[in-house]
Amino acid sequence: MSVETEERIEKGELVRLSGITLSDLHNWVKRGLLPAYCGRYIQAGGGSVYFYPAWAVDRARTIKCLRSQGMSMPKVRKVLAEVVIKV
Repeated sequence: MSVETEERIEKGELVRLSGITLSDLHNWVKRGLLPAYCGRYIQAGGGSVYFYPAWAVDRARTIKCLRSQGMSMPKVRKVLAEVVIKV
């Protein structure tokens, strides 16, 4: 049986590759600018590993760039709404 799945990336890799902080990630997910995690793996030691859609890396980089230019969060939301990237 074959199940088609979307490419995923682990939370730490998303943060590392996009250059954002964990605080940014959680804040932007809460604001709806980035997607919530799409999978979770519970490790034997009790910790969890969270996965996000791989496309979230590019979106996080875009948000970071717009914010570094002094753009407000409402303006970032408007710009992102104009870009064809799913959330």
